[in-house]
Amino acid sequence: MPPEALPLPGGLPPPLTDRPAKPPSESLHALRYLAWLCVMLPVLAYAGVGFYRYHRIAADTELRLDRALRVAHEHALKVLDTNDILLARVMDASGVEDAASLRAREPALHQQLQAMSRNRPQIQSIWIRDASGEAVATDRASPPPPEPGLADRGDVGWHLDHPGGLFVSDVMVGGESGTKFFDMSRGRRDREGRFLGVVSAGLTPAYFEKLHRDLVADEPGLALTMFREDGSILSRWPQLRNGPGRLAPDSPVMSRVRTGETAGAAHGVSSVDGRKRLLFFRKVGGYPIYIGTGMDTREIARRWLDEMAWLAAFGLPPLLGLYLAARAALRRTRDSLEAAQQLHTETVARRRVEEALVQAQKLEALGRLTGGVAHDFNNALMVISNNVALMKLKHPDTGGPQLESIGRAVGSATKLTRQLLAFSRRQALVPQVLRLQDQLPLVKDLLTPVLGSRVELAVDVAPDTQAILVDPAEFELALINLAINARDAMPGGGRFALRARNTHADQLPPLLQGAMVVIEVSDSGTGIAPDVLAKVFEPFFTTKPVGEGTGLGLSQVYGLCQRAGGTATVDSELGVGTTVRLFFPAAVGRAATAGDRGPALERHLDLTVLLAEDNDDVAGVLRQVLDAMGCKVTRYHRAQAAADHLAACAPNELPDVLLSDVVMPGEMDGMALALQVRRRHPEVRIVLMTGYAEQLEAIAQQGFTVLPKPCSAEMLAQALKGE
Repeated sequence: MPPEALPLPGGLPPPLTDRPAKPPSESLHALRYLAWLCVMLPVLAYAGVGFYRYHRIAADTELRLDRALRVAHEHALKVLDTNDILLARVMDASGVEDAASLRAREPALHQQLQAMSRNRPQIQSIWIRDASGEAVATDRASPPPPEPGLADRGDVGWHLDHPGGLFVSDVMVGGESGTKFFDMSRGRRDREGRFLGVVSAGLTPAYFEKLHRDLVADEPGLALTMFREDGSILSRWPQLRNGPGRLAPDSPVMSRVRTGETAGAAHGVSSVDGRKRLLFFRKVGGYPIYIGTGMDTREIARRWLDEMAWLAAFGLPPLLGLYLAARAALRRTRDSLEAAQQLHTETVARRRVEEALVQAQKLEALGRLTGGVAHDFNNALMVISNNVALMKLKHPDTGGPQLESIGRAVGSATKLTRQLLAFSRRQALVPQVLRLQDQLPLVKDLLTPVLGSRVELAVDVAPDTQAILVDPAEFELALINLAINARDAMPGGGRFALRARNTHADQLPPLLQGAMVVIEVSDSGTGIAPDVLAKVFEPFFTTKPVGEGTGLGLSQVYGLCQRAGGTATVDSELGVGTTVRLFFPAAVGRAATAGDRGPALERHLDLTVLLAEDNDDVAGVLRQVLDAMGCKVTRYHRAQAAADHLAACAPNELPDVLLSDVVMPGEMDGMALALQVRRRHPEVRIVLMTGYAEQLEAIAQQGFTVLPKPCSAEMLAQALKGE
């Protein structure tokens, strides 16, 4: 702009000054603070939400614990009341007769006791015993069978010292049946108060454990225990192998029970399984029995971490995008202001007399600065919208909710965030140097939903592990295939571990040499039979039922290692687990590949393209990319429609390229369309796309150019040009 176009009021040119321009520190500081605020404010909000949600989850856990305790308590109270009524009926049946009189009518007593225990699954047995503990009558058999070791159950001596009391025994094992039970008993006395013996009814812990198992099934980390007031455990679920038979006197619950509390809550380490738990307990009516519930505090932390991980997954991308945008604006502003400062100084030195021109140049510099910053933001927003389409293309089933959530959170600025995320994506089917210390922890988030909540996932990478050269998408697919196999081998849950390290020459399989990296993938599943182990890498070999496995998962893993110059081995032991080792050559002396910056679009292809794609979203993305390359695009939803279009074209109207998906609805798919076009119109170049990796090799063997879905714009341009 000429200087005369910018006069001051009155027609005078702007005054010249030798003073340096105002330092840009204030603007730079403001932008720098903005960049940090983009991080700190969301982080503080995230921490506040995390604090609130942790206490909310803890409070909800207490409510669930209390609910489970009330259900178990009500059930136990009804069972014990029923059993106590049954003891009263047995007392009425035996009356105040002595042992000799009762033995005289033992067959009739046996019939009565059998009738009392019939249709009561909680009852293990009913006994009437004399003052010495010898059996007089029982519902088990007539005459009463001997039970070695159970003649004195501890109740006879107790009832001698506690007239009219109710005694609950330790858990015992029946002689012939082997059934675990505990007795409830009351003492028999004549009218003068002389001790005649005891009547007892055995209860099976399994009856209580059935309900407890159902309650625990809906609450991971929950444990239910029924115990006497002296700490002796009557039943517990989940059951523990070689667990203690009683609560420790100084345990969190027993410390409260010993002070006489009949209900309460405690927090501490359980003396039964050694885990830190939130504990609730309550006495069952007037019986010397308590019900306790305990929640593993690790389960509370796990639920909280799951929520915070999802929150971070949704909040981190826009946070990162805003921060990077502010940093970019800061850098661009600093560079532009420095240029303006230098321009001002040089202009004063060279053209002191042209005051109006100096002012014009300053205004022009500010205009370039403003336009440049606006241009950067517009470009970033445009790139973000392309990233939305790319994410929908790559993840049509799972990407939608995330994208919608981001859109609700940041509005129109969402496009910027999505494209910044795309910068960190890798182009598919391109070998890259991967640093496993960075890559494997990222894969952990990918494998967690595949394995499910019952499988523990661990990742361990040795600090000195060398980088490897491998296609990232195939590498992730291999780990997913191994995770799926491990999950199927652990239906009840287990452990899945990834370990990476450098390996020595004496640890390499035959025919491998040089610096190698091994990735060990192990599980604690059912293992593989020795006669099957040698066939696991064969294509289409699977031990899964029809419809549940293709037999291609491990063959893909083996093929990945082979193409990278390594190999794969497998070791397994039935009932112990399986370990698959992936060997890759170390990428010695090569730097790990940085994040993908996106391919440069070819803008001058000048081709006519016939696009056959049934998915509107995919077709929309392809049309935009092809339009950007300078192509003229005609799109059809079905392969048959594309074939009809070609049949109606004159020879000089045929498209240069047919770009078709392979899998499409209708009688004709993409493969059939390609074969027909090659037969009828050999001059039309054919490029097929498929999202199914198993189709790539079969299509390539037919002589067609095939692209995986999703593919980069650069790969698409090369395919369209026939390179």
